[in-house]
Amino acid sequence: MSALRPDNPASTCVARSAPLTATQLRWLSGLLLLSLLLRVSAAFGIDLYVQQAGRQFLVEGDANGYWELARHLALGEEYAIHSPPRRILRTPGFPLLLAASIRLFGDSITRASLVLATVGSICCLQLFVLTRRLAGTGPAIVALAIAAVSPLQIATSVQILSEGWFTCWVLASLLTLEPLLRQAPGLPGRRSLLQALLAGVAAGIGTLVRPGWILWPVLASILLLWLHRERLRWGVLLAGLLCLAAWLTLLPWAARNYHVSGLWVHTSLWSGPSLYDGLNPDATGASDMRFLDTEGLYQRFSEAEVNEQYKQRAFDFVLKNPLRTLQLAFTKMLRFLSPTLHAPGLAFPLLNFFLGIWYVFLGFLTIQGLLANRISLSSRLLLILPFLQFLAVHMVFVGSVRYRLPVEMPLMTVAACGLVTLLSKRGRRPQP
Repeated sequence: MSALRPDNPASTCVARSAPLTATQLRWLSGLLLLSLLLRVSAAFGIDLYVQQAGRQFLVEGDANGYWELARHLALGEEYAIHSPPRRILRTPGFPLLLAASIRLFGDSITRASLVLATVGSICCLQLFVLTRRLAGTGPAIVALAIAAVSPLQIATSVQILSEGWFTCWVLASLLTLEPLLRQAPGLPGRRSLLQALLAGVAAGIGTLVRPGWILWPVLASILLLWLHRERLRWGVLLAGLLCLAAWLTLLPWAARNYHVSGLWVHTSLWSGPSLYDGLNPDATGASDMRFLDTEGLYQRFSEAEVNEQYKQRAFDFVLKNPLRTLQLAFTKMLRFLSPTLHAPGLAFPLLNFFLGIWYVFLGFLTIQGLLANRISLSSRLLLILPFLQFLAVHMVFVGSVRYRLPVEMPLMTVAACGLVTLLSKRGRRPQP
């Protein structure tokens, strides 16, 4: 088993280049089919449930906004919602996917959910490829199995929410960055420069889906600088190309925003209300945007002015209430890390019981994988940094299990390594 450890450069190259055996191909195709069937079943099940409940979406609010924006895009109408219109409320990464579904398959939420089910299965395949590169084929199939049957990954990926599509771009960001981390320090070739550009493009598209991902190019650059610390100028070159590509990917959206508002906005004008949602005198750590309707600032000020007002009020709250801010950060952290659901209408006791068992099991395997040292330190940082980034972000804004799910997926690689290590210690060879 030690000969297959990815810490061994020779064995890593062999494991990465060796074709899959017939048995491994059967496991791969079978688990991908299982992941798709479970997600398609969840799409139909959730659709039936919301129809019986007399609702349009399982999670109202964000889903309604995304769907309305997607309809406007599909019909060639102005990209704006509400009255007066808010033109820079949401980045377009997810509405563009929904608009493509509407144009191809009609104005059907069910069909869009099936598109998202397919995206969810593609995420499982991405995780397999990433894990195979880092740890070999055995752990990759284990990681694929975990992702295929993970209950919240299944349920969330088929809803009209950005989490499933964002997971795809988180994994794409890691897959494009990973070759640069295993490159021996030294002069980067033309292929490495292209890889840095691709990593930046993936990060930029991910930011257009979820603006909180805008910090990822910074973290990726720090990782590259640390890896190339002996030849720092090459690390600076790779990091610079990555950040440049990410910025250029965001530039068309920023130019559009300048055209409609006169401001160069690279993400959205929603950060102020979102920040105030988590930092105000009535904040609980959960999202409660009713203050927008109560105060009606959008009726009196521009979108940019409202964004700045709420941002300033959040900063003022922090300065005047440092202890309460720390308490809220701890509460948001617990909500983000929670193994169970808290949202009204979804926190069923039996469901939370099984989710608790699942996440205790998954957390135990993840800790085992981090301690097992089966993959290099740079690989472990690659897998855990997105999780830590979003944990920090949502300790400031609001905390929810939902926001954890996209960055939870890479940790399944670590969990798979933990399970393989446990089986190895018991003298059992992991199958296949």
